[in-house]
Amino acid sequence: MTYYMLEFQYPPKGFISGGATFEPELDTYYDPFQTEVASDTIAEVILDSSVRNMNVDLFYTGTRALVVSDAFKRLLEEWNVTAQFVPTHVQYYNHVPVQATYWIVHRLQELDSVDYQQSDYAGKPLVLRSIATPPRRVAKGFQQIVLDESKIGANEFFTLAYTYTANPIISEALYQESKQRKLKLHATPVGEFKP
Repeated sequence: MTYYMLEFQYPPKGFISGGATFEPELDTYYDPFQTEVASDTIAEVILDSSVRNMNVDLFYTGTRALVVSDAFKRLLEEWNVTAQFVPTHVQYYNHVPVQATYWIVHRLQELDSVDYQQSDYAGKPLVLRSIATPPRRVAKGFQQIVLDESKIGANEFFTLAYTYTANPIISEALYQESKQRKLKLHATPVGEFKP
């Protein structure tokens, strides 16, 4: 099966980014996998000043929050993607609200699904040794990512555990469905993705 890495850069407009804050305020910095977020939490994202026209369905903030449009959230829920969706008010840098509704995807499922033998990355011997003898090292500096599909199962949208790669991965079937719904996503097949 083909999997795609969703990218945060949209040709020709570039990166869509900003900063996220939460209410109630978090006790520490935001971690998309470890931070506990109450069910009544709401978020606010102020986009970078370079963003003039917000019309994409996924972006990533400098505070590590993955943000999706309401349309993409509904699709992910239909496909039973495991995550908590935090309602998010998105504003331009001048505090004018973006017209669309967005959500932060919190605690998206992390899968340990990299084929570390076949992938190319920095410090490969050290990472392979740490898999055999924990504690695990985090893999970084990927030149090429190869997935071990036996560890993915039925998951259609997830991130990679034990890597510094923040980009989510989407299955070909879910990606094709997103294209049929005309969602604005930018994706590259995982094997061709250059972090």
